[in-house]
Amino acid sequence: MVVADVEESTAGAAPAGTRIRVILADDNRGLMAELLRILCWEFEIVATVPNGRELLEAYDRYKPDVVVTDISMPVLDGFAAAEALGRMGNPPVIFFTIHDDPAFLEEAKTLGAAGYVVKGCPPSVLAKAIRSAYHGRSNGPH
Repeated sequence: MVVADVEESTAGAAPAGTRIRVILADDNRGLMAELLRILCWEFEIVATVPNGRELLEAYDRYKPDVVVTDISMPVLDGFAAAEALGRMGNPPVIFFTIHDDPAFLEEAKTLGAAGYVVKGCPPSVLAKAIRSAYHGRSNGPH
């Protein structure tokens, strides 16, 4: 992941006085800490979890505006978690993954993903995807 500061621009941000509530799911603790450090300036990170099962539990507890999840995680992968989330309230899901592969992108589309961001992109790309998902716009692969 390229480390960079999140853009200061508020274009497309949540209405004044509110912050977009986000759950982050990834089994890479170092990456999770870095994302939390960068994204917390703009978003309210309500939970960080290391697997899909805990993602479902956190979603049920916090009802975030947007879910950002890795695909390859232990216990329950991101695709299976997204499928279950579709039955739990269908929040916008952004896949944040190392898989820069058309087959993975197609599966994400089939599951109704609001975004697909490949790890290695600047954090500002993920932030933009979160804002777009919150506002109901699909964000293609990056």
